[in-house]
Formats: sequence, C-alpha cells, structure tokens
Amino acid sequence: RGVYGYFPCQSEGNSLLIYDPDSLEKSKLQVLQRFTFPRQAGGEDLCLADYFASRASGRIDVVAFQVVTVGPAATQRFEVLQEAGEYTEAYYLHGLAVQMAEAAADYLHGHIRRELGLPPERGKRYSWGYPAIPELEDHQKVFELLPAESALEMSLTSAYQLVPEQSTAAIIVHHPQAKYFNIGTSRIQQLIDP
Repeated sequence: RGVYGYFPCQSEGNSLLIYDPDSLEKSKLQVLQRFTFPRQAGGEDLCLADYFASRASGRIDVVAFQVVTVGPAATQRFEVLQEAGEYTEAYYLHGLAVQMAEAAADYLHGHIRRELGLPPERGKRYSWGYPAIPELEDHQKVFELLPAESALEMSLTSAYQLVPEQSTAAIIVHHPQAKYFNIGTSRIQQLIDP
C-alpha cells in the first residue's frame, strides 16, 4: 500500500519550501514544511533543492512525496520463522518483502510520472538514508504531509526509521537533469562529524 501527494514548492538556497496548496488561491503563500538538503562537497556541487524553481524566479513548482509499505504481516511472519529456527526461510521472506517494498515504490513513482504527463524515465526518486539525503529526520516532515500513520498504519522509531521496516519514503524530483549523487561523505564520517 502507499500514499502520495503533490505540493506547490520553491527552492531557497539549499532548502525546499513546501506550501499549503490552499494558500496559492489566497496569494499569500504559507509554508507547511521546509526541507534543507545537504550540498555535494566537490564534484558538481549538487543539492536536491537545485532541481526546483527558485523563490527568486517567482515561479511556483510542484513536488511529489510518496510512502509505501508491504505492511506489518511480513515482519510478524519473519519473527515467527526466526523464533522457530527457520532462519533460511526467514531471510528469504525478508528479502522478498524488501524487494516488494522497492517494487511498490517504483510502481507508485511510475504512476506519479504518468499523472504529471512525464516520459517514463524522467526524474528520480530519492529516499532519506541514501547518498543524496543521508539523514532520516525528515521522515517526520513527510509523515506530517502525508497520512502514512492513519492510512498505512506506519510509525517512526525515535531514530526516524520507518516501521514496518519493509517500507520506503521518497521525494520525487521531476527535473529532466535530475541524477543520483552523493554528498561526498561516508556514513561513518557523518556520525563522527554531526
């Protein structure tokens, strides 16, 4: 299962301002969330905010967010198998559930592309915890924008991990030049230098 939504937005430096859609009609933009993304050290100096229309341009852009999950049954079955000593079967099930979550995320991303009228390969899907946006705290902001808790029965741990584990949250970047990149630091380095 999954949830997704479109929001008006503009970039400002390394930040993406997410506006209340109702505030567009009132001509006074109300910021619902602000996502501040890290900028790549060296290389092309990339940042996800660069892929959206800037506030200075006066144009309003659109961003999509999505959350998908295979639900709690996979985790529950995994735990039952482990308790029974069926480790091989448990790990096969876990791998299948992880792959199903990724397939669901890819399917929903394709659906979003179709709704936006984009070619099948245009844009990218970025998830928190991966090289372009390694920190997980923004999962909380995504949960405030989308009904992941009520519609999908999901939650977050105190470290902002998704529960159930076989789930993903992502920001959809529709820019034709979007590409995957890392911010130039390893996860170990990020933990050492907060």
